[in-house]
Amino acid sequence: MRAVSGFDDIVGHDGAIALLRRLLAAERLPHALLFQGPEAVGKATTARALAAALVCPRGTDPCGTCADCRLLEAGNHPDSLLVTRLPRRPGAEDDPEDGGDADLRSVITVEQIREITQLASRTPRRAARHVFRIDPAERMNQEAQNALLKTLEEPAGATVLILVSSRPHLLLPTVRSRCVTIRFAPVRPIDLGRLLAARGVPDAEAEVRAALSEGRPGSALTLDLEARRRRRDDVLEAVERLTSRPPALAEIGRFAERVAGTSEETLIEGLELLEGILRDAARAALCPGDPAVNHVDVRARLERVGGVLGAVRAAAIVRSIEVLRGQLRFHLNKTMVAESLLVAVAGGPVP
Repeated sequence: MRAVSGFDDIVGHDGAIALLRRLLAAERLPHALLFQGPEAVGKATTARALAAALVCPRGTDPCGTCADCRLLEAGNHPDSLLVTRLPRRPGAEDDPEDGGDADLRSVITVEQIREITQLASRTPRRAARHVFRIDPAERMNQEAQNALLKTLEEPAGATVLILVSSRPHLLLPTVRSRCVTIRFAPVRPIDLGRLLAARGVPDAEAEVRAALSEGRPGSALTLDLEARRRRRDDVLEAVERLTSRPPALAEIGRFAERVAGTSEETLIEGLELLEGILRDAARAALCPGDPAVNHVDVRARLERVGGVLGAVRAAAIVRSIEVLRGQLRFHLNKTMVAESLLVAVAGGPVP
């Protein structure tokens, strides 16, 4: 059994994988890379595969079974380090750096980045170079980002830094400018459905999982189908009520709360679902019966929404969601973000 996935196990990011393979083969891999794109789309998986390619004796086609691959998968490779959010400290709930969601701290601290600097100054013990992954990179506080700048500008010895981020706008411009950016987009649901089916998921379930995950391999296999379907239907009902004649304007606040949920994660999920529904509505308005519609089980409802909104307006709101989702900052007013988009659905200005 393979201990770690390689590039061949990654679906939907052929361009990014081909570029990384070329850079590795030519021995021209930059010392700093920024993998950016939506949550759970495959960035972290690709970063792990690249780390494996850099520590495995087989290079660009890591075996997944050797001692180096197994050490990497276990998080114990002496020349590789994953820097991520640490568990919250007991009794530190009032510390803004500890006020993260669930059991994790809000930020990656300067002490964690200094560990990278210390390790990078040493000679690699097993591999040809050190490999450091920072995920999610946008969670570095400003002090940590400033501390990373020196290593980005003047890497000590053979070092590769991989920053993984869903919100790269939260990184300092000086950090972003010193990295080569590789972008990751959602996988086409039809491709993701085929992947799931190839892995033993029944065809009908694979199609639903691919659609409800909005093309994100990281969540397609793990999402709770019924809970996600209920959430999708909540968002769709809000869209339907706001595109009825007359629109249910008095209920926008309640609908916005349902879209936003209670956390940053539920807001992002709600925006993804709203975006997917409106994208399908735009397709349905342009071409009723279009096979590219992802949420096929509610096609008739999507066609009605598309008929009211029209393809141009639905597409404009989708673009607005994409921009807003990319610019989200932590600790924002989640309901206000959702409300501004639902006002647009009801016929107001597109934010």
